[in-house]
This record gives sequence, structure tokens and C-alpha cells, in this order.
Amino acid sequence: MKYLAVTFILILLSGCSSLVGAIAETAFEKATDTEISYVGASCPDIRRNCSSGNYQEWYQKGGKKACACNK
Repeated sequence: MKYLAVTFILILLSGCSSLVGAIAETAFEKATDTEISYVGASCPDIRRNCSSGNYQEWYQKGGKKACACNK
């Protein structure tokens, strides 16, 4: 029964990996005062709101655009 519970918990946690990644990204942004987007469509908004920072764009693996405002 113990192994069944551990297996069930591992299955639940593996489904939450994207949630854990999102939480870690939000914590990183707050700690470093940086706004990051891995969705190219939101980069114009980040650029517009980045008046007092260093705006950067780059392409990820797979060719998708990402951007950040380092304040």
C-alpha cells in the first residue's frame, strides 16, 4: 500500500511540472526585478512598459521569440 501511495504522488507531481516551472519563473522575476516573456506576442507590451530598464529579445530553441525587461 505504501508503494501505491508513493507512485500516486509521483504521478501527480509529474503532471505539475509546468506549474512548478511557472512558480519558479515568477519567483525569479520578483527576486531580480525582471519581467520575462517566452511568448513573442507579448514582447511589444513588455517593450512599451520597459521605459527605465534594459529591454532584450532573443530566440529560443525551436525559433520562438522571447524577451525581458531588466530593471
